[in-house]
Amino acid sequence: GREDDDGERSRKLARLAELDAEQKAAQSELDKLKENDPRAIADLEKESKFVTEAANRWTDNIFQCKSYLTKKRGLHSKEANRILQITDAFDCECLLLF
Repeated sequence: GREDDDGERSRKLARLAELDAEQKAAQSELDKLKENDPRAIADLEKESKFVTEAANRWTDNIFQCKSYLTKKRGLHSKEANRILQITDAFDCECLLLF
């Protein structure tokens, strides 16, 4: 069988555990630094702009539908809002920031 008379196996296992701890600490540090990566931030800003434009486009489309219902179909504004499920909070200014 395997005998560890000189303690070499024990030293190697201890060293392995030490290296594993160092690797985990380095990975943790890397994960923290990734949050501030300029490319990641640029990608996030690009994606944020894209989804904001899409939300604004959908908002505009819904208001075009409301305009059609009120002007062409003669519905009152409140009735069109009810049909389209438009609430007071629907047209949020926060979407228009970009």
